[in-house]
Amino acid sequence: MLHKNALKAYTTVEQDCRVEGADRHQLVEILFTELIGSLDRALLAITTGDRVVRSRAQTKALTIIVALAGSLDFERGEPVATTLAKIYEWARRELIAANKDKPAERIKEVRRCMADIAEAWSMIGKKSSKAA
Repeated sequence: MLHKNALKAYTTVEQDCRVEGADRHQLVEILFTELIGSLDRALLAITTGDRVVRSRAQTKALTIIVALAGSLDFERGEPVATTLAKIYEWARRELIAANKDKPAERIKEVRRCMADIAEAWSMIGKKSSKAA
């Protein structure tokens, strides 16, 4: 038990350090990384039958999706922001529906979609850092 507490403390410190020095683009990348990790934990929990872990992972994923939707800039990125808002709303609905029907299939589909967006976001960051 002591080992788990120490590991959790170190993980929290690492996350805090990553967030502290991050710009806006990097913060969104961190959110995507955490989102994908949460979806992976939910999928693993489905296979092991751990409802508590699954619930926590899905709740965290939902929270991150809401944060991503809230970070959209409709003034400067109008067409893309509107599309992303629709995708995030779809993902939110799918994760909620996964509690009742086809949980693994729904979560896998959300994960695939979010991973594609995360990859595109990462590529934007690489292009802008090369231009600087």
